[in-house]
Order: sequence, then C-alpha cells, then structure tokens
Amino acid sequence: MSRLRTALIAVFMVLFSLSAAAQESPGVIASFTGTLGSSGQTDRIGFNVDAGQYELNAAGGVDLVFVMSSENSAQAPVDPGLIAVEATGSGSVQKDMRRPDTASSTTSIALATLTPGTYEIVVRSEHKTTGAYRVDVLLAGDANGDFKVDAADLQVIAQLNATKWDDADYSPYADVDRNGIINGGDRQRAAGNIGAVAPQPQSAENPLDQSLPPGALALVGRSPNAFSSRTGGLRFSLTGAEFDNAPADFTLTVNGGQVPVSALVIEPNLFTANVTLADGRNEIAFKGYDTIGRPLYYKATIWAGGATLRVNLVNANNTAFTQQASVVAALSDDPSVIAEGISTTGSVTFSNLPGRTILIKAKGINNEIGTAGAVGNQGTVSVKMIGFNTPSTIANNDISLGTAGWVIAPGSPVSVIPHTETISGFAKSAPDQQSMKIASNALVDQDLMLGTSGLGERSLSRTFTTEEGTTAVKIRYRFITSEVPGGYFGSQWNDYFRVSLRSQAGGGSANESNSMNGLGLAAFNGAGETDWREIFLAVDRDGDTIQADAAVANVGDGLFQSQVVIDFVEEIKDQVRPALAWNNTQGGLRLTWEVLDRALENDVTIEVYFATGTTHGSQHGTRLFTHVVPAGTQPGQGGPVNIPGADLDDDPAGTTHIIAFSSPTMVGSVADVTIAYGANADAAAVSDRMIDIVKDGLRAAGATTGRITSTARSPRDQARAMFNNCVNNGAASQLALYAAAGDAVIRVYIARTQGLTTAQIRQQAGAIQAAMEAEIVAQGPENVSRHCGDPAVRTVIDVGYSSFNATNRPLFQDAVSGRVSRLIDEPNNSCLHLELIL
Repeated sequence: MSRLRTALIAVFMVLFSLSAAAQESPGVIASFTGTLGSSGQTDRIGFNVDAGQYELNAAGGVDLVFVMSSENSAQAPVDPGLIAVEATGSGSVQKDMRRPDTASSTTSIALATLTPGTYEIVVRSEHKTTGAYRVDVLLAGDANGDFKVDAADLQVIAQLNATKWDDADYSPYADVDRNGIINGGDRQRAAGNIGAVAPQPQSAENPLDQSLPPGALALVGRSPNAFSSRTGGLRFSLTGAEFDNAPADFTLTVNGGQVPVSALVIEPNLFTANVTLADGRNEIAFKGYDTIGRPLYYKATIWAGGATLRVNLVNANNTAFTQQASVVAALSDDPSVIAEGISTTGSVTFSNLPGRTILIKAKGINNEIGTAGAVGNQGTVSVKMIGFNTPSTIANNDISLGTAGWVIAPGSPVSVIPHTETISGFAKSAPDQQSMKIASNALVDQDLMLGTSGLGERSLSRTFTTEEGTTAVKIRYRFITSEVPGGYFGSQWNDYFRVSLRSQAGGGSANESNSMNGLGLAAFNGAGETDWREIFLAVDRDGDTIQADAAVANVGDGLFQSQVVIDFVEEIKDQVRPALAWNNTQGGLRLTWEVLDRALENDVTIEVYFATGTTHGSQHGTRLFTHVVPAGTQPGQGGPVNIPGADLDDDPAGTTHIIAFSSPTMVGSVADVTIAYGANADAAAVSDRMIDIVKDGLRAAGATTGRITSTARSPRDQARAMFNNCVNNGAASQLALYAAAGDAVIRVYIARTQGLTTAQIRQQAGAIQAAMEAEIVAQGPENVSRHCGDPAVRTVIDVGYSSFNATNRPLFQDAVSGRVSRLIDEPNNSCLHLELIL
C-alpha cells in the first residue's frame, strides 16, 4: 500500500522540509527523504510547480531533473527504480525520459517538462530491495547551480565537453541526462530550458537571522536633532529582546574614546553608561548583543552643552516685543539641531547649548521676523523684530540707482560696487536688462555690498509693492568672509549672514540664515566667496507688499571682515507650477502641475532633475524627464504623469531631492529615497554599491524609505552567538537550526566541552569560541549562515517588508534582482534577503 506525502511550494511560503543535502548541493530546488520498507512498495510525493515561483522557458514549461539515490548505502541499501511524474491537477507532463540507473551508479533519473500545476513523484525500488532513499529535484541544464538556466550554463557545458564521469573535472550538473559523458546532447537539453528559473530553498529557521523591529534599540532622553545635557550619562533601551549580561562584550565609544566597562550598567532592557559628554559634538558608537546573540548597533551625533542662553525680543526702539512669537535656536554647524520656544513676554531661554555659534530666528504672528547669531555660552542675545517698512516708490530692485529706495541700518557700512559677470552666449537673468551694459558676453551692473564693522549685526532692507500678476519674487546674493583665507574655518570665529523675503498679503517668508562653518569649506573659493545664491518667495498674484532683508555679523571678535553682496531683486510672472510625489502603486514618481491665471500662450516644458536641495539652482546632473504642457491649456490642475522608476537611477553623489520646474521660480520637489538601519544592522558593513542598488530599487518602487534590518555578521560574532546558545539552550537544540556546515561548528563545541561543567565551559569560553570560529572559516562563513561573512567580500542585507506595500514590493524585487548576486524572499523573517559579491 502506497503512502502519500505532500510538499507544496506556494507563493512566499515553503511548506516542505529540506534535508541538509538539499541545502548543500548546488541547484537542488527540493529534496525529499523516505523509506521503502517492503518489496514492491511505491511512494508518492506531492509536488507543485507554482507560476508565481517559477519562470518558464520559451516553450511555456520548465524542464526538471528528478534524481533518486540510496540514503544509507552502508545498511540495507535500496536500489532505486524508475521514477514517474504524474499530473494530479491542471498541469501536464509534456515529455519525459526515465532511466533506472545512471553511469557507474544505481541512482535513477527522470527528466520531465512540466507546466504550472500539481503533480506526484512516484518512486519505487528494483530487485526487491528496501531501505532509505532521497529524491532531489533540479533544473535541467543548471550547470552552475544558480537556480536558473542561461548562457552561463551553456558555457560551462561547452567547457566540459567530452568530459567523462571518471574524469577529475566531471560535473553531474553539466551532464544533464547523467549518462556519464558531457556532450552536445546535454547542451541541447540545456538550450531547450533557457529562461527557466526555480525558487531557491530556504534554510532552517535561525533566530540569529530574525531581526528586531524598527526602533527596538533606542537612545533614551537624547536626540540627534536637539541640544543635550553633558551630564546624565547615556541610556539605551531595548524592546522585543533583552541585553546580554556580559559588560565585557559591549563596546561604547564617545568621540573615538572607549567608555570603560566599570562605567556600564546592564539590565535586561536598559543599558546605562555613566559618562560625561563633551561640550559640542559627540560621536556615539554602540555595539552590543542580545541574549540570542544578535549584534546590536547604534550610531548618532549628539550635540551637548552646559550653557543657558536668554533670547530677548525687542522692537525697533529697543522696547520689549510682547506679541506672540515663535523662536528657534539652530546650531550653525548642523542646522537640523534645534530648540524651539514661544514668547509672549519678550524673552525665551534655551539650555544645554554648547559654546558654538547659534543662529536665532524669531517670527511674530503678523509676519515680523528677527534673526541674530550668538555663541551658546555668551549668556544673553537681543533679537530685533522687524516689521514691514513703508513701501518705497523708487523702482530700484536692480540697484541701478545705487542705494535709493533701500533702508540702511545705522552703523552699517554699505557700498555700491560694479559687477561684471561673464555668461557664455548671453547675460544673466535680471529684472531690467536696459539698465545693464552687455559687451563681449560680459554683463555689467551694480551691486550693494553690506559689510561688518566690529562686533554685532549690520543690516539693510528694501520694501516695495509687486505688480498684479507677479507670482514670485527672487533675490540673488553671495556671502564673502576673510575668515576663510585667514585660516579660521571651523573655529569659534564663525561669521554669519541672513537674507530673507517676506510677503505681507501672502503671509509667507523665505530665508537663509547660515554661517561660515554651516556652509562648509567647499562652499567657498580661495578668496572666501560663495557662488551666487538665490531665494524665491511665492506672492499674492493680485499684488503684494514685499520686504527684503539682509544682515551680516562678525562673531567672536571684530577682526577679519565679512560681507553680503546683493545682486538684484526680481519680480517674476510664471504660470505653470509643478509638483512631485512618490508613486507607491505604479512605482517611480507622479508629476502634476497647476496652470495659473489664464490659458497658456506658449508651450511650457517641465524638466525633472536630481538635486541637492529644493530650489532651481540645486539641480544636479543630467535631466531625467521632460513633459510639455501645450499652449492653450486652461487654468487648473493637470496630470498626473508617471515618471518610471527606471528613469531614476544613476543619482549623482550628494543627491538629496528630486525637483521639477517650469522656470526658476516654479519648482516642485520631493525628498529623495533614504535608507534607515535597524537595531541589528551595521551601516559600516554595507557597501556603496549595495546602497546604490537599494536606492534605485526604492525609486523604482516609489517607496520613500528602505529599512535595512540586518547586515553581515563576522565569523567571530557568529561563533560567540552559537557558543552562548549552546550553553544556554543545549547543543542538541542548536543542531536543529543549521545545515551541515553549522552542525560541524556545533560539533566542535560538543567535542571541546565533553565532560566539562557549565562553569568550566564559561571559564574556557575564549578558547572554545576561537575553535568554533576557525571551523566557521573552514566551512565557509556563508555556508553556516547567510549573514555570516566578510563585508569586504560580500555585502549581505535584509530589507524589511515594512519598507513596502503589497503592490510595490514586487517592483523593488524586479528592479534589484538583476543587479545583486542573490535575492531571497523570507516571509518568515518579513524581509527580502540580498547578497552582493564585491
């Protein structure tokens, strides 16, 4: 009487158990074991070719090889008989070949072409033999064992042509029909299966490969985007697992210096380091383990200080500004580090500030603004709140009339300077080209230069009304400081500037407040000059009152002067406003636009670029995409148009955004995709090539963030984890988690601990772990665990399912599958496993 065992390969799930042989043999899709216990007995093994898991060859099927061998040849060896494959559902067996023996062996073989459907593999013995057997299933022609048949396999077969079974370089995988000689018949069978791809088998469940959820490891009470106290130590919380209780296994460094073990306190879910932070930047790097043995990583930059700064808001006459105002204190070295407050009495106090330049920005409820720069430990700083001046009736946005119509604060040195700019082919954009001389491709006009004078801020402003139909206002400027050629970049003498535009009717504002250190040395030329910079502000199209303000200040002392140079202010009348958003259903980006005011008189082209910011001037690299909005288009919303993800790879270094613009003032932007790292992921172990592949895949999927949940473990970390789990859970339990290579490592543990007590094992932990590590290296780290290996040779990552939805995860897989060395869908770990040979 036959016995039926079913083994179904379904989408995202493998329901049959794989033997160690299936995991070790190249290209083995599935392996089944059983025993034929009586003469004439047959076994039936359920098997499924799922269209969602297999890719078919040109004939619409998949050619498979079924190999039956004796599982225990030493005791009562079974002589495998003919193998049959029978359809039990919608599938069909289009052709097959069966042999009871292969060359020099009693192993039997069957080749069958199957279409998607359900089947039974029928096995039997010969000569009334009984015993244990194994059946392996492989792709016909998969000579290199990579679970697909392509030109590389044909090349392997061609290179081994005429090789016989007893030759040293004979390969049974290239000998498709297992007749003992590799020849043209094998190449023909492989060629007929070109394009076929089979699902790769999953290894046994290993807790080490199960990643903790996002946010499992957190720094308590401190943030990379806030000012922190120097005191109070560092605390890390862990949810979903518990910290290992061996302090010597943890490494915590602050600015490269290791915190001593004596300063560490470990509780199950809380790790505390009694350490005082430096005044200023603190680079925090943490590595530890949970009780399972998974490595834990955390890196962050924390800005800390012990100073308190009182910000006093004042009116133009130096009386207290008592209207409600929001106040932001931002670190000039990193403007993302901020503290915020609300003032209703004229003052706000900020604490935990370092002795670095702090930029203060205040905004009143009536769009009054105020800015100032201060050193965090100077005690107090006054911020003058600037309302709207009376609009000037003098048309001098282009500075052709010198300082006329501009308001200069007392004591502020302002001069009118000539400006010559060479433009290839034509002159720069300007509000009134009649006021400029253009000769030899050089444009000559006048600029305003606002300079410093001693300590304190110096400023100027201009207030004017816009014409009806103006959609935006632009100001063009540059910052110059002699501190850079003076050699003081990075010091506390961090001169700053601010430039802003405000609209009274629209209520909007746009500004840049920055400093020498905040801009970075690369922003300056050898003379301490930045490139020309621009700020744009959308305004009320029915007419608006606009105020432009600029200021510059020496910081620390009155030496080494700095300047802000104003080139011009321009009114702009554009009509097509684009917008971008990630498309997480179709992938790529969704482009929309709005036509303002009236029907278009001419075609308007929208261009899409990678960018280093959100403005037109931040475009980066070559154009990605264009779309023409035709003349005659009526006012209103337009689109959407999908920008394919395939058009969004090859991002230049430094890309932070993608922008779409119809003109310099009509710009839509979206933040570029980002990569986040989970508690078990070491960012340092991920190669730049893998980061590029993942980001391109995220864009193709329209996914904003890819969360890497796990990365490669070193052989030492793997040995440590396996040792601890053997001690804590017993070696027998660990043998069930690994294939043959991992079992070999555990057997080293068993041999080394034979006859020892637990206490003695722990005393000899170093030597035992070293022996286990040596065995991991000997077995091949990647054979022990998919996450074990040398990051310099192979990048290994898991990308969490949480990065995607059900629609765009396949888009990501399609985009990266041809670029990585291996991609495995791991539903039990809720991740996609990617490997890249470097």
